[in-house]
Amino acid sequence: MPDNQALQVFYGTVPLILIVVAAWLRESMLLKDILARLTRVETELSQFKSEVRKDLGEVKERLVVLETRAGSIYHS
Repeated sequence: MPDNQALQVFYGTVPLILIVVAAWLRESMLLKDILARLTRVETELSQFKSEVRKDLGEVKERLVVLETRAGSIYHS
């Protein structure tokens, strides 16, 4: 154990500094993980939206064909 009070304070703060740095690194890794997950969710959502738009277009075309065959056409 150091005799000098300044050295005692310094060696006492080293564990605190290490704890703060470890907490910051952990937080940083968590934020990167959250960002990566949100990016994947956004990508999946955009793919889902494009598939729904394509399917909706096909449904509209089929509905027009059925309405035309039935003789009554109603568009809103």
